[in-house]
Parts: sequence; C-alpha cells; structure tokens
Amino acid sequence: MIRIVVLALGLLVSPPLLAQSPPREVNIQMGSEAGWVPSDTLEQQARAAFDRFNALTEAGDYPAAHAMLSDSFAAAYPLARFGEQREEGRIARGALVSRKVLQLTWAKDPPGAPVPGIFAVFDSSARFAQAERFCGYTVLHLAPGASDFRVMRIEENGLDDATFAAIAAQHSPVQALLVWRLLARSCPNFTPEPLPADLSAGIEYTSVAEARTAVAVRPGIDTRTINGWTVLTDEAARAIWSFAPESSPAYPAVIKRWVDAVGENASAARMAMLCEGDKRTCDAAMDDMALKNGFTPVSFEQ
Repeated sequence: MIRIVVLALGLLVSPPLLAQSPPREVNIQMGSEAGWVPSDTLEQQARAAFDRFNALTEAGDYPAAHAMLSDSFAAAYPLARFGEQREEGRIARGALVSRKVLQLTWAKDPPGAPVPGIFAVFDSSARFAQAERFCGYTVLHLAPGASDFRVMRIEENGLDDATFAAIAAQHSPVQALLVWRLLARSCPNFTPEPLPADLSAGIEYTSVAEARTAVAVRPGIDTRTINGWTVLTDEAARAIWSFAPESSPAYPAVIKRWVDAVGENASAARMAMLCEGDKRTCDAAMDDMALKNGFTPVSFEQ
C-alpha cells in the first residue's frame, strides 16, 4: 500500500486502508513527472546509498565517499578539501550515536533541475558523542540509464558540545540555544529544542505593561518605531527594550537586550523576554530578534 503526499499542494492520495498493512508514505515534489511513483526497490536503493555515504565519511574513508559524489559536485568540492573538512567535523563531533531520517522526498525530472533524472532528498538529524545538535539534508541523484545514486548536494548544520558550552559561558545558555535554533532553520522538517519556559531573567518587571510604563519614564530614553515594534533605548543602562505591536502574534511581549561587563576588559551580550502569548510564537519572536541582531545584539557608542 502507498500513501502519496504531493508536496506544496497539500494533496493526499491514499488507497483504502488495510488493517494488516500500514501504508508506505511517499513524498513527491510538486512538478515531478505526472503519475510517477518510486518503487519500493528504488527507495531501498536510495536509502542504502544514503547509509553507505554516511558510513564511509564516519569511518574516515574520504576517497570512497568522494567517489560517490556527482561529477559536478566532485569538481566543485575536490577530494583534498572534502577530506579535510569532513575530518575536522568528525574530530569535533566524535563518534556517531544515532542518525534519523526525518523525511524522504522524491522528484523525477522536476522543473528547474540542473540535470534530468530522479532525485531523492533525505532530511535528517543526528547525535554524536561530542555533538548532540546536528541536522541537514542530502540530495541524491540517479541519472537516466545509471545504476547507482550519486550525492549531488550536502547541507549540514551542527553545533558541537564544546562550542555550545563556550557560547553559554561567555554569554548565556539561552544565547547558545538561540545560536543553535537559528542554525537549525536551514534544516527542513527538523524541530530544535525549545527555549526555556522562563526567558525573563534580567527583566526586573513582572508584566509587559509594567515594563512599558516604567522604562518609558526613565530619563534620557530614546523612543523609536522599527518594523512596528516600539523600541526604547536606555544608553545609560546599555539596554534596548523592544515592545511588540498589537499586530504581532507574540503580543503582548517585550524583548530586552543589554550588555554586561565581564571583568575589566570584556563584555557579554544578553537577551531576555517577557511574553504573554503562545510559547511557540514567543520562541519564534526571540529567534527573529537574535537573527536580526547577529547573536551579539547590542552595541553602543563608547
């Protein structure tokens, strides 16, 4: 039994369910050749190629892994650079603990493809001994008349545990999570860990309304409207308060960004949030603020 999901249209075609046979789900990209469905054998072949490529790279057999790249990808990614970068990542991440395919998406001769053939896109996540946070996607290509899939593109995003800990120590655990969540935006079908339930550490008020009233009357406050948000800058405190407009899904919410001195010659950027809306919406607003401000979000003239 096959359950076909045509992506981008939200169209679902499903035969009558058989109690003894769970459906095989096949995700097909919009624009793929009409009526084409990959066979179960073809899917097994693609999954075997995906597993083999990852096993070779994890084993450090870079020549064999590089031989699986498509001609165009191999030309743009020479063996020496491929091996050097993969080895750096392998050392930083440590041994593979687990890998999970989040979704497999198919296409045959889709419009805009650089070459004809069958494409299998594996969205995946993984855990390593020294990196719990890793995700990405791999594009495999089967050329017309070819017998083996080749790796046409790799997109990976990860944050090893040592780097995560360093960001948390220099800035804050929330800042480290924000870095990871923004990296993970490039990973289709992957959901990163949520931000902590309470993001208000560093905000000295118990409600958004109280913060708005109190900050607005401080001496020397500069008030501006940026992308609909009311932004109050308190240079004396080296802090910026951004209040969401009523049109924002996160309303009512305020995000505070400030700089703390660390020792005599260093500083650390901080972010905190009071949000009275839905948790997922609040997390997204925090992510967006971090993205727009490049992780070190506050700068002031000295």
